Amino acid sequence: MRTRLLLLVALALSPIFVLAGIHATIDAHDARETMERELVAAARLLAHDQEILLRSTSDLMAVMVNLPAIAALGDACDETIASLALANDAYTNFAVVDLAGRTLCSGVPDNPDLGLSDRDWFRDVIVREEFVIGQSLYGPASGESVLAAGYPMFRDGELFAVMVTGIRVSILEQLGIAPAHDTSGRIAGIVDRTGRVVTERMGLQISRIESERLVAAALGEVVVFERRLEGRDGRILALAPLIDSDVFVLVAAPKPHFFSWRSIDLSGTLLLPVLMWALALVTVWIAADYLVLRWLAYLGRIARLYGHGRYDVVPVRASDAPSEIRDLADAFQQMAARISERDGELIDELDQKQMLIREVHHRVKNNLQIITSLLNLQLGSVRDENAIRALKEAQSRINALALIHRNLYEVGDLRFIRVSPFLAELARLTHAAGPGESGGVHLDFQSTAGNRDISTDQAVPLAMFMTEAMTNAYKHAFRDKRPGQVLSVSVRDIDKDGEHWIQVSIMDNGPGMDPNEKRRGVGSTLFEAFAIQLGGESAIASTPGDGTTVSLGFPLTEVDPESRGPAD
Repeated sequence: MRTRLLLLVALALSPIFVLAGIHATIDAHDARETMERELVAAARLLAHDQEILLRSTSDLMAVMVNLPAIAALGDACDETIASLALANDAYTNFAVVDLAGRTLCSGVPDNPDLGLSDRDWFRDVIVREEFVIGQSLYGPASGESVLAAGYPMFRDGELFAVMVTGIRVSILEQLGIAPAHDTSGRIAGIVDRTGRVVTERMGLQISRIESERLVAAALGEVVVFERRLEGRDGRILALAPLIDSDVFVLVAAPKPHFFSWRSIDLSGTLLLPVLMWALALVTVWIAADYLVLRWLAYLGRIARLYGHGRYDVVPVRASDAPSEIRDLADAFQQMAARISERDGELIDELDQKQMLIREVHHRVKNNLQIITSLLNLQLGSVRDENAIRALKEAQSRINALALIHRNLYEVGDLRFIRVSPFLAELARLTHAAGPGESGGVHLDFQSTAGNRDISTDQAVPLAMFMTEAMTNAYKHAFRDKRPGQVLSVSVRDIDKDGEHWIQVSIMDNGPGMDPNEKRRGVGSTLFEAFAIQLGGESAIASTPGDGTTVSLGFPLTEVDPESRGPAD
């Protein structure tokens, strides 16, 4: 490296415009190659993040079409789809349409005919019988640009309907995009299967991509090309395919300018020695930059990519560097390879454990449902009212446990359960197993807990408390079957001495309890036991003739669900 540095100092005595011209040409060429490589890397990174969302859309729709309420297209279909759409911000709505494009079920009330029968992507879903990403649309329900998607629905092995959704373009654009303070000038957009560029970023100013570019990108490679804008400098574009090449991601960056040196007059006799001295210093500086600093900067970029998990990046340019820099680059690459191998093993082990845990919860839920079915069969042959009531109470408790296990294998985080929808469904199942609406008792469920989560350890005693309290109300408060009987279930998020608590209350409008019965009842003993398990407190309030209220409050183990990382 020292020898090369001395040679460069000798070359500094050559005419300055020759050195400057060569340097400017090399820099412009390197800048162009670097920009294209960075664009390709950015397009692949962006495509990776967006493909994860699109594949998760397919997985989500695969689960939804098999939900009983949706598969049967019953009265609960609209409500089920609406609740699932509300829980996923990436989608504007879900709907089920028949093969002629008519709406059968939708999360948006009074959703009009979507007019899908003449859409080529809709026909592709019917012909291919698989998940298809469609073209960009303007969502009438959401008032924003969406990317259409469809998933086939089968009944008895025959295709009978298609579930469709709109993926928000604004959500897709947020994935993998550089922050606002990034000075690279890169802008991203989404390209649908027709070549139309869909974006909410005003600076892109590109409306359509030629079909031959889409065909080239559909082969699996990132296509890099130039586009000149009217009245503005040109841009370099990178086009990368996503799932099945039905949709593409586009990344644009300004085209770099060519920097040229001005000619310098070296004809001064007195200035020549000073100029030679200055040129020598500048040459040493350029030599240090060329032989050391630029390689250190290059290795710094490689290290930052490794820091972001891009262990597959190979420092190819370092093959032209001095031997010391090459050795350092090889050490970086070997380190990245070992880290990548270790991360892959850890991820595989974690995925296997998560899969096994979900399978356990799934099988436990299935076994509990089998027990419930056996109790149903037994109920058909039992004539004693007390025995029937006991079997139904056992069914309610088993349903509570089955609901917990179902929630655990359906959600992404196996450690937590969203409290409001969990208790809402549990109340509905317990009410249906009890007298139900046909028995003259109306169920009123209210929740202000929002998106609060409870741990799986808290879910079991809470579910048993709610089942026991509702069963006691049906047994004791509504025996005379008076008109206007209402069982109210309230779930609240409260502040207790600076702590976040969840309080669940079950209130009936029955005749109330005798004070002696309240103190010596088996139910009160169970409620206190559940409260001890939860680290909280229970209470029973009753006035003769004015109903009974049973409540249970306990502290949340984790207040902010956004503060934790994903379980998988």
